[in-house]
Amino acid sequence: MKSNVSPITSVVVLTVIFAFNMPSRVAAEDSKKCSAANAAGQWGFTISGSIPAIGPVGAVGIFTQDSSGNITGTETRSLNGDVADETLAGTATVNADCSGTDTFQVFESGILVRTSVVNVVYDNNRREARALFTSIILPDGTPLPSILTVEAHRLFPKD
Repeated sequence: MKSNVSPITSVVVLTVIFAFNMPSRVAAEDSKKCSAANAAGQWGFTISGSIPAIGPVGAVGIFTQDSSGNITGTETRSLNGDVADETLAGTATVNADCSGTDTFQVFESGILVRTSVVNVVYDNNRREARALFTSIILPDGTPLPSILTVEAHRLFPKD
């Protein structure tokens, strides 16, 4: 029995099938990339480590990162046993490979106490993040060496 389907019809049908499957493939590939928009949300975090010239550091807090990369939050930190409540404000840069850099200012009772920069990696489908402090600068420009790491978890994970 001879088929009545012409080669041109076969090409058209295959092209239509390919075209309808392409958006789902592109969406699946995009979902594996990071951006400021898909890293946005509310996060809980802990900081641990030390500032060699001063002593051990620990902190716990919450921050919100919006789809434009703006960061606002609060933390309670202990620096060599001195406990303080602080507020945070800054920006996040998120790369497609799920790495990034956050720069934020830290305030105590409304007064700037330091500016920090951290290198970030988002993992577990952007449900978690890990970071390392790369810079801490006091308001007078004095840099503080540090050995500080951050572990953050999205408070309300997206499925």
